[in-house]
This record gives sequence, structure tokens and C-alpha cells, in this order.
Amino acid sequence: MRFSRAVLFSCAFLLAASGAVRAEDIPYADPAVMKRFDALQQTLDKQQQQIAAQRAEINALKTTLKHKAEPAPAIVAAPAPVQDGALKARVAEQQAAIDALNGKLAALAVPVKPAPADQPLITLANGRPTITSADGRFSFAIRAIGQYDTAYYMQGAAARQLAPANGPDLSSGSNWRRAALGIQGKAFGDWNYMFLYDFGGGAASGNELQGRISAAYMEYAGLAPFYVRIGSFPPSANLEDAANAPDSVFLERNAPADLSRSLTGADGRDAVALIYAGEKLFASFAYTGGKAADTTLYFDEQQGLVGRVGDLFYSNDDWKLLASLSGSYVLRGADVTPSSSSARNTAFQVMPELTTDNNSMRMVSTGPVNVKHAWNAGFEGAAEWRNFYSQAGYFRYGMNPAGGAPDLNFSGWYAQASWILTGERRPYSQANGAFANPKPDKPFSLDTLDPGAWEVAARISNVDLNDNAGVSGAPLPTGGMRGGNQRVYTAEVAWYPNSALKFAVQYQNVDVARLGTIPAGFGHGILNNVDIGQAFNTVAFRAQVAL
Repeated sequence: MRFSRAVLFSCAFLLAASGAVRAEDIPYADPAVMKRFDALQQTLDKQQQQIAAQRAEINALKTTLKHKAEPAPAIVAAPAPVQDGALKARVAEQQAAIDALNGKLAALAVPVKPAPADQPLITLANGRPTITSADGRFSFAIRAIGQYDTAYYMQGAAARQLAPANGPDLSSGSNWRRAALGIQGKAFGDWNYMFLYDFGGGAASGNELQGRISAAYMEYAGLAPFYVRIGSFPPSANLEDAANAPDSVFLERNAPADLSRSLTGADGRDAVALIYAGEKLFASFAYTGGKAADTTLYFDEQQGLVGRVGDLFYSNDDWKLLASLSGSYVLRGADVTPSSSSARNTAFQVMPELTTDNNSMRMVSTGPVNVKHAWNAGFEGAAEWRNFYSQAGYFRYGMNPAGGAPDLNFSGWYAQASWILTGERRPYSQANGAFANPKPDKPFSLDTLDPGAWEVAARISNVDLNDNAGVSGAPLPTGGMRGGNQRVYTAEVAWYPNSALKFAVQYQNVDVARLGTIPAGFGHGILNNVDIGQAFNTVAFRAQVAL
């Protein structure tokens, strides 16, 4: 049963009148109010002392009258009622005064604040605003990712003679790689949700775009550590892909891993997934369709499978060792036309690990191939020893072309390492089965001269999209593919002022080798079966905030 505040306050002040509650026991009172309360309390104390003395006097008279001999009853009995009645009148008068004082005290009452347990919890952990219900069954958090890139491409003069599709003039400049805003949380205890919309350039374009879905899903968590997720999201396609975009060591994922994730994964992929996120074992298996942000018209979307298993098989105070197996398979390609005999094209292509170029050139590419199926498989490993982190992987890719053409097979590999100069480590994320950015032990401060966290890193990657490519000066053999070979050397220095910010400077040396055709110009006619690759350097800077 609930009582009104007035009843509660009346009880409180009656207790105060009886001495059970003192003025200092009433919270949230104004000092002036407390002073008046103390004065009234002192008056009450005096009144109660007088009443106690008078009652004692009445009891003494009653005892005396009871035991005293009565030689003259008519004379002795007469004064007692008179005395007793007078005292009772005085007691009634004092009680009336007490009632009046209680009324004045009630008028000074200040409402007591609700108990903290009844209020939602509001936090700003790592700068992310989060509201959680008192029982923990509901939560609501703001998510924000901003990645602003500036890059300069240093190409040789020979690149100018290449065809437009081969990147004769990569555009230096700036863009928002990601500018994402969304919400994430929990509902009714067992359900998770996330809605994240990106207004940045993304890997598909070097320009900022209209908002599009990066992730929008619902997830049942009542069987944790098993989870069932449905919606649009990037299913875990490999170890490098499993880390959240802001947690990547370098500005972009390495090309072999990015090529793997783009087949049946990547941001905004329509999917339903079963996920196991244990303390050391992570597994994910997803059935996928097209992308929510696809701008190309498909008459039937691609259908595919993607899965990954990762195991943190060894861990102690100094070491963490992780192994990861992953694979993707295109069950059915997307129809390009509404015809029952439509081509179902798939392309393996990748950028040179930098996306600032406005034309988003992919200088190694198979081009669209009408396939029955396509696939990739990869093995990766990571090792962390104190503040030194290393990671490497090998991938195979394949296509089964329609029409009886020979199968096509390609490969890719990478190796990378980082050293955190200030001693922090990259923490393991159980939810993703991958490693995340370091959290500075001493966030940057000019007042205390704390440095934040500093990291140096290096990487080498190679993607080979050639299969039976032939030799320079000779035509492409039947059933062959001249997708090209791309090798990238990368070095980076990164600064983490705090857990939300990152600033990085990156240098790349890119070497592309590919046989093809150079259009007429620069004093020559059309050149066939020649190298249309190029070598160039890049310098890039990123400013990142992630909440």
C-alpha cells in the first residue's frame, strides 16, 4: 500500500514531537527551515517536560489518596477531584499547544527525494552517453564514429599514359572516410539492437554520400554466449574484419582481408547470423544477401554464406595467441537483368589500402565475371607479447565461371606488427573475437604532462589476381585472367590522447604489376599485352573520434 507524502510527513513530525526523530534526521532541508525546526523542537521539549511533571504529580496524589486514612471523608475527598481536574485541564492545554506546533512543523516540510534505486543510471563511459534502467533490463547508448582523412598521392609521370580505369591520376585531397551516428542498447533484458548510419565516403566512393545503413539489426541474447542476429550488419568474415573499423591498426584493412570480406560480408550486408562469443572461443555463421546500401539494380540478390572460428588458445600475463579460420561461399550470384538467363556477375577487386582518391580506383581487378559460384578461405593468426602485437594471414579465392570456362584461382597474404611505445596493450574483445585499440594508461594532459598512448606499426600485403596470365608481349591464354598483382608496404605512427581519439600519420609504397592495354597517345599507338601497372607513394593523415 502506498501513502501520500502528507501522511508520511505527518508521521515524520509526530515522531519528531515524541523525540524519536530529530531535526538533523530530516534530509534536504534548508538551513533557515532547520533553524525554525530546532526552535520549535526546543519548545516541544519544554512542554513535554512540564506534562511529565504534572502527570507525576497526579499519580502521586492518587497514590496518597488511596492509602491515606480517611478520618473525615467529606473534608478529605473534596480537594482531590478539584486538584485532579485542574491538572487534566492543564494537560489538555499543553496537548493543544503541541498539536499547533506539529501543524507549523508540517508546513515547513521538504519533500524527500526518491530513492536512487528507482532512478535510471546515466553514464559517460569513454565519452559515450548511456542510459540504463534501474533493473538493467533496458539501455540506450549514443554511437558516433568520425574519421577525417587527408592524403597525397605521389605518382610518376609515366602513369599519365594509362587508361582511366588504371588510375592515371589519383586525386589527392581530403574526405570523411566515416561519419557515422547511431544508437545501440538492450530491451527487455534479452534483446540487443543497433542502428548505425554512415554519411562518409566508405570504400565505394572517395566522396561523402547521403546517409546509408552501416548496421541495423536486432539480436536475441537470452541464450548467451549464443546470440542470434538478424538485419543488416557486417558478419565476421575474417580476423582483420572482426575488429571494429575504429580499432584497425592502420587507416584501412589490409587488401587480402578486405577482398575476403567484400564477397559475402562488409558493412550493411543483409544477413541472419548465429554467433558464439565465449571467453576464448568465437564462432559466427551467417546466411547473407545483398547490401542495404547497394546502388546497383539487381533483379535477384546474391545469396551466400560466411563463417569464422577464432580461438584464443593461449593466454597469460605476458602472452596472447589466437588462431582464426574463415571462409565465404556465393551460392547464387545476383541477376544483372530480369531474364531467366541473366548473367550473375561477381568481381574480385580491391583498392590500394587508401580510400581518399575521389574516383576510388581499383588497379587490380578481375572485372565482372559471370559465375556459378565464388568462394574464399583464409587462415590468420595473432600474437601479443606485452606491448608488442603481430598478425598475419593467408587467403585463397576462387571462381567457377558459367559456360564451362576453367575455374579461376587467386591468392593473397599479409603480415603486420605494432609496438606501443608507452607500454599499453591491445585488449582482446570477447564480443568480436579480435583485438581492439589500446586505452591510454595516462590520458594526454598538459597540466600533468601525461602523454596518452603512442604506437608505431608496419605492414606488408600482397594480392595476386592473375591466373594463367601469360607473359608480356603475348596475348592472354584461353581461360586466363590478368587481374594484376598489388603489393603494399605501410608504416604508421599513431597517437591515442584518450580512449575516444586517435591521430595517425601513414606512409605507403604501392607497387602494381598488371598486363593489359595502353591506349594510343604520348607519341605511340595502342600498346597491347604490356605492363599497365605503376609504382607510387602516399602520405596520409587521419583524425578519428569513436564513441
